[in-house]
Amino acid sequence: MTINSANAGNGVSRPAASNGASNGTNGGVNGGGSTPLCRPTADGSRYELTSATALPKAGAFLWNQQMMIQVTCRGYATAQFMQPEPAKYMHAPNLEARTFMQPEQNYYAHHPGRFVYVKDEETSEIFSAPFEPVRAKPDKFIFSAGKSDVRWTVENLGLRVELRLVIPTHDVAELWTVDVTNLTERPRRISVYPYFPFGYMSWMNQSAEWRSDLCGVVASSITPYQKAEDYFKNKLLKDRSYFLCETPPTAWEAMQGAFEGEGGLHAPSAIVDNEELGRSDARYETPTAAVQYRLSLTPSSSHTLRFLLGPALDDEEIKTMKTRYLSKGGFARCAADYAEYIAKGTGCLQISTPDAALDNFVNHWLPRQCYYHGDVNRLTTDPQTRNYLQDNMGMTYIASGVSRRAFLIALAQQEASGAMPDGILLAEGAELKYINQIPHTDHCVWLPVVLEAYLSETADYALLAEKVTDHTGHEASVFQRIGRAVDWLLSARDERGLSYIAQGDWCDPMNMVGYKGKGGG
Repeated sequence: MTINSANAGNGVSRPAASNGASNGTNGGVNGGGSTPLCRPTADGSRYELTSATALPKAGAFLWNQQMMIQVTCRGYATAQFMQPEPAKYMHAPNLEARTFMQPEQNYYAHHPGRFVYVKDEETSEIFSAPFEPVRAKPDKFIFSAGKSDVRWTVENLGLRVELRLVIPTHDVAELWTVDVTNLTERPRRISVYPYFPFGYMSWMNQSAEWRSDLCGVVASSITPYQKAEDYFKNKLLKDRSYFLCETPPTAWEAMQGAFEGEGGLHAPSAIVDNEELGRSDARYETPTAAVQYRLSLTPSSSHTLRFLLGPALDDEEIKTMKTRYLSKGGFARCAADYAEYIAKGTGCLQISTPDAALDNFVNHWLPRQCYYHGDVNRLTTDPQTRNYLQDNMGMTYIASGVSRRAFLIALAQQEASGAMPDGILLAEGAELKYINQIPHTDHCVWLPVVLEAYLSETADYALLAEKVTDHTGHEASVFQRIGRAVDWLLSARDERGLSYIAQGDWCDPMNMVGYKGKGGG
C-alpha cells in the first residue's frame, strides 16, 4: 500500500496504488521512461506519484474529528463534515444520494474538485492544475501524499504550479496554498484562476455572490425539507459555503453557467473568450467560486496565493474563520498544529526488514490508517457495531485508552438477550440508519476478538471487572457481558450448529442468505 484511499463504509480502506506499482516507470504524461511511477520520499513520510494518468483514481485523505476530505491526484475531491450527521459543503452538479465516503469511485468531468487554471496572456494557451479539467500534458507532474498535508507540483508552458492542502485540527475548513513560478528567462504575463465549484446545493434555494467585505465568494442555500418540524431543525445547519481570498483578485465569477459557457470545463468560455471573468452573481442558478489573478512574473520569480474554503452558519462564523486562518502565519500555525495531531497516531511498532516497501508501509502508513478509523469512527453517528469494534481494536496499538472507552460504550448498548445492536449510537438524537436497520448476527463475535487484542497489548485485566450499565439501568461486569454475548451466539444456531446469518453480510457474497430464518455459516 502506498497512496491511501479512505473508505468510511463497510470494510477497511484500500490502497489507490499498490506496492507493485512502485517498481514500474512512468511512461505517461511526463514523457521519459526512467522516473519511478511511485516512490516514497527519503524519510518515508510521504509517497509520490509521478503520473496523472497511470493511476487516475489514486488519492490521499486528511481528516479531523469533524471532517474528512479525499482528493485524487487529478484534483477531484469529496469532503464531508459532521453537524452532527454527515453533510457536504461542496456538492455534485446534480441531486446526490447520501452515502458514505467511497474509495476509488468513478469520477466525471463535473465531479466536485479543487482546480487552478493558468492562462498565458500572450499566447492564450491554458492548462490546469493538478490535471483536470483541461488535461493538458504536463512537462512534470508530482502528486505527493503526506501524513498531514497533500501537495502537487505541475510544470507546463514554462510555469510551475505548486498546490498544498492542509486542514485544521478541530475546525471544518480547507487551507489551500497556490505557488506559481516563472521557469523561463523572460517576463511572463499570466492569469491564474482558482476554480472551486460549489455544485448543486439545493432545489429549494441556492445562490452565490462576491463579498468584498469578506474578500471571497459566499454561497447560500437551504437544506431541502418537506416537513414543518424539519424547518426548525435545519435552521442550525451550516448552509453557507465560502471561498475566501487572502489577496483581492482582479475579477471573479459566482455563476457556474457563466463560467463554463459553451466551452466546457476543459475550455471555459469565461477564460478562453474573455480577458477577465464576468463578475456575475448566482441567483437560484448553480453557484461556483472562480477568481482571477492577472500576474506579471519576472524571470524565475514566484507568486503565492492563499485561500480558505469551508461551511458556515452565518457571516460571523465566516469572519471568525478568516481571522483565525487566512494569513501566512495562520496557515503556518494550522499546518504545525495538524502535523502534531497526526503524529499522535504514530503507533507502537517499528520494523526493519530486508523489504524496504514493507517497512515503509508498516512504519508510516498502517498506523496512520488505524488512527484514522479509530479517531473518527468513519464519520458517522451510528457506526456499524462490527466496524466500531474492529476500528477500535486497531486503536489498541495507537491509543489504548480510546479502545477501552469504545469497548465500554459498545457494551453499554448490549441488548438484554446478550445480542449486540446493529449500530452503536455516538451522539444524542442519533438513530440507526441504512445498513444498521438490517439484521446482522456476527457483531458479538468481535467482542472476544477485540478483548483478546486489547488485553494482550495492555494487560489491563481490571477491565474485566468494570461495571457497565445499559439503557435499562441493568448493571453487569465486562466479563459477564462478554459471556452473555457468547451465550447468545451459541443460541442463534441452526440444526447443524452453524450461526444464523440473517440478512447481514458475514461475508459480502453471502448477503441475504438468511432472510427466511435459515441459512448459516
